[in-house]
Amino acid sequence: MLQLVNLLLVISGVIAVGSGLVWWRNQPALALLLLVSGVALITLAYFSDRGGERRAEQRKRAAIRQRIDEFARRPAGSSQTLRLGGGLRNILAGLLLTLLGLAVAVMASADLRHDVIPLILGVLLVPVGLLLLLRALAGVGQPALELDSVGFATALTGRIPWREVSGICLRTVTQRNGSESFFLMFRVQRFARVAPRIHWTERLLAVFRLGALARGVVNVSLPSKKDPPAPVYALARQLWKQSTGNDYEWSPLQSDACNEAMKRAGALAARLDEPGAMEAALAHPEQMEQAMAQMDADMALIAAEHRRQAKKQRWMLALFLPLIVLLLAWPWIMRLFAR
Repeated sequence: MLQLVNLLLVISGVIAVGSGLVWWRNQPALALLLLVSGVALITLAYFSDRGGERRAEQRKRAAIRQRIDEFARRPAGSSQTLRLGGGLRNILAGLLLTLLGLAVAVMASADLRHDVIPLILGVLLVPVGLLLLLRALAGVGQPALELDSVGFATALTGRIPWREVSGICLRTVTQRNGSESFFLMFRVQRFARVAPRIHWTERLLAVFRLGALARGVVNVSLPSKKDPPAPVYALARQLWKQSTGNDYEWSPLQSDACNEAMKRAGALAARLDEPGAMEAALAHPEQMEQAMAQMDADMALIAAEHRRQAKKQRWMLALFLPLIVLLLAWPWIMRLFAR
């Protein structure tokens, strides 16, 4: 509602400014009044929108804090867990991809021109849709994610203790229409050993070096509207910290060596912020010298990782651009050879 009011204020302000410019020569006093009113309306809308964003952010933080406090007030040793429902989104997505792939493949095979690109696209969409559908059906009737003081659990992996988790990350994927999808990612290096059950689709994905079994990263979609992604992520981090003492940032896009370097750098920075840290460093200069040397090495490793990621992105762009051009030009290429 507030955004609609702000939009109306901006529209009114623009109309007033435009009218003031039109009437400037004939009626300067009225034009000046319109210009001032228009600028005032636009300014009011701007500050109102900024204030609304701040209030929304405050409400979000309060909701996160409230949700965490609710969980923290539960009795010690309580078997209660935070459960997130799976919903039907993944089932519908898998079914839609499968049907779309079948439709594209059938239409391409029935086409007298025998266009290869749609046929390949349909053949690729069908197994992807089936895989997504089967993984979603495996979790029907079960929570998509459970969090408690012992660990986390999913329908495809079972319960994994916090001591086996070496990183947690909340990933956001924004679509072109502005809608967002959220994924909570857990780094479990010994997944093959510690997972109570491994769904057969994980073993299939591992053949292509994908999935938790191959990469050691458990990826959980967060579909629940009752529990927004930010409180769930904050709660997972808090439970992980309470169980293991670990509290550092982790990125699935970086290598293990880079994540370890960021972990060490963060731990050193936190240690230096503690009261009396500088006095302790002066008392043991050789230890401080070693720590700073390690910090320099870690910073160099992180910088090298960033350069490697940038180079990788450039190579990916150089690879995909010709493919996109070829895909767009494929109908004209086929017509040229048909002659």
